[in-house]
Amino acid sequence: MFKHLILIIAVAVMPLTASALTIDETVTLALDTNNNIKSKQYTVKSKELLSDNAILVFLPSIGASYDYSYSWTDRTKAANTKTNGDLSTLSAYVNLNLFNGLSDLFGYQLAKLNEEMAVSDLNATSYQTILDAQTAFIGVLQAKSNLEVAESNLKLLEMQKRDAQISADNGLIAKNDLLQTEAYLAQAVLQKITAESSVTTAVQSLEKVMNRKLAPNEELIEPVFMDINLESEDVLKEKMFANRSDLKQLEQSYEAAKKTENRSLSGVYPTIDASFNYAGYGDSADPFAGNPGGMDSNMTVGVTASWNLLSIASSSVQSISDKRTRQALAYSIADTKQSMVLDLQNKIETYYTSKAQLMQAIISVQHAEENYRVTKNRYDQSAATMTELLDASSILNQAKMAESNARYSVMSSVYNLEWAIQEKLPVHEVQQDNGTMIPGNNNSAAPANRPLR
Repeated sequence: MFKHLILIIAVAVMPLTASALTIDETVTLALDTNNNIKSKQYTVKSKELLSDNAILVFLPSIGASYDYSYSWTDRTKAANTKTNGDLSTLSAYVNLNLFNGLSDLFGYQLAKLNEEMAVSDLNATSYQTILDAQTAFIGVLQAKSNLEVAESNLKLLEMQKRDAQISADNGLIAKNDLLQTEAYLAQAVLQKITAESSVTTAVQSLEKVMNRKLAPNEELIEPVFMDINLESEDVLKEKMFANRSDLKQLEQSYEAAKKTENRSLSGVYPTIDASFNYAGYGDSADPFAGNPGGMDSNMTVGVTASWNLLSIASSSVQSISDKRTRQALAYSIADTKQSMVLDLQNKIETYYTSKAQLMQAIISVQHAEENYRVTKNRYDQSAATMTELLDASSILNQAKMAESNARYSVMSSVYNLEWAIQEKLPVHEVQQDNGTMIPGNNNSAAPANRPLR
């Protein structure tokens, strides 16, 4: 009992540790809780059942029937006779379609294609959900990073405001310099308020994607900055055409249109059916109790061919209409591929551009920090004006904000490229320069080093 009490006290006094959420965990949550995905999963199950059921059309129809009747006739007035009797019939039949213009075969193939299209639709929705989760996660990190920059800028300007106030009280600077400092400070306050609002909006977007609330002490673990080994545009294009679920769905729709066209054309052909019928007759409720010579029975085996001549014209017109639908899908697929190629090219350019912007932003921050340090020293020695100091702090703030946006822009561009080809890109560790994560070498973003298209 004493040991249990010690354990309870130890747990009670342990500091509360904040829970952490990774981007991969966010993606898993989004996939597990997305209502659209769940809906499409049930659609896939429905199409699977319809596909399994479609094969039954190739099986024969087998049936049996039993009939019993009792008859009674009174002819007393006419012939002074009365008659009655029992009659029972047991019959069985087997019918099998031998040829139906292959419409049953095309119908089965259509059911399988509908199942495949449902799977492709589910996969497309899943990949979009993955991108939405990644984008929302990065959005929160970027918003919080921008808030940190805004808070840092606000603290810096508050310090400058205090120094300016002291200098103004002692008559060392003009009132106009103090007012200018207050104007910069007001702008910094607005920047912080805007950044706080962006964090709130970003968190709400992330919560919607995950379908749950973020805990108050829940932190987001920033992904390790990785540099991708981007292949040539032609290689990426081939992967995109091979993997994209939305394109597969369009191509499957084209195949389904072909099967529909063939099924419509099957109406111009005759149908051929084979049948087997057997019937046994009895003189009582038991059909096996026949006449003294044995049970009466009848067996019929036949083949029937029928041809609806009036349906030929209708089937031909319907087939032509289905052909036009298939041709329209062919042009739609070609247009979709062109749009996908353009989108891929834009995403490649966005990756290289954001990568170059990040490298430039990192250098700009280093330069702005040094510029502010020098200007602050000069201001303390009365060798620089308040305007020069405020401009230096503004340049530093803009450089940090640009670096923050560029860093997450690179991450987002990588996730967008992976979505475009629906495949993980090969990555390698980034270089470190004075503790700063830099993607690739100093020339990696240069157009000359890009893969040839």
